[in-house]
Amino acid sequence: MRNFTFRAEKFDLHTPFVISRGSRVDTTVIVVEIEEGDHKGWGESCPTPHYGESVESVMAQIEEIAPQMEAGLTRADLQDAIPAGAARNAIDCALWDLEAKQSGQTIAELMGHRWPDDLKSVETISIGDAEKMGAKAKTLANFPTIKVKMNSDDIENRIRAVHENAPNAAIIVDANESWNADIVRRVGQTLKDNGVVMLEQPVPPAEDETLRGINAPLPLGGDESCHVAADLERLHGIYDVVNIKLDKTGGLTEAKKLLDQAKDMGFDIMVGCMVGTSLSMAAGMFIASEASYVDLDAPTMLASDREHALSIIDGNMSALDPRLYGGAG
Repeated sequence: MRNFTFRAEKFDLHTPFVISRGSRVDTTVIVVEIEEGDHKGWGESCPTPHYGESVESVMAQIEEIAPQMEAGLTRADLQDAIPAGAARNAIDCALWDLEAKQSGQTIAELMGHRWPDDLKSVETISIGDAEKMGAKAKTLANFPTIKVKMNSDDIENRIRAVHENAPNAAIIVDANESWNADIVRRVGQTLKDNGVVMLEQPVPPAEDETLRGINAPLPLGGDESCHVAADLERLHGIYDVVNIKLDKTGGLTEAKKLLDQAKDMGFDIMVGCMVGTSLSMAAGMFIASEASYVDLDAPTMLASDREHALSIIDGNMSALDPRLYGGAG
């Protein structure tokens, strides 16, 4: 007999989070719990308005599939029963957690990956004026890698301010679709000269082709352009890196497929996140153990987090506590 429950939970941020598309002061996540006998698995997702999702729409999707879940729908069948997105992510991750507990193996063992106990994550600097962003960079100077949110304003001064205040840190710039190919051509060398090692999603997905053959002086990464493994063929030759996020893939099952195919095709791998709790990050860590770039810093933005929460000190993520997620039963 299977018991399937789900709920929405709200978490406040300690500081407003600002990107090119807007700002936020809190986040609402969806939690799914699946119980069979003596074992219970859980998963979390973060609805993303930019992808046409809301808390209400994701809850409605889960409500619709709840009878099938109660009846024992498998993880394999789930992939066709509901589209990629936050609803499937929460359910799929809960099924992985349940499977680990029932099998007596960790999720890492089930995937053939190592347990994520030595990951290094970026921390993100929100958009602000150059002085404010530089001041924030100074507090992160010991991080090996910093992620910097950008819009199309004052790019050169902002990146110089960040680099001057954290001269030893590698920098990822995330434009969140707010640039165009001409801006990439104009600022590419300046970015590279100021410690930037990758430029993430400079243009909207509909304009990806404008980057083909641009010969940028630094690697380009696709985030909003890459959701599932089927996207890779279109992006090949445009982006060097793909950003895997479980709320885009619809869970760990498709994320693992995307990871393996991307590596086979020669893409480098980044693992990112929405603004979720340590539970969301924990699931992503099983993919991040195979990635070159890790962006799982969302818990550092929260005013409060879950029991057995992750911590990040100077970019070093604490080892995943198996009591939080993914451990053997």
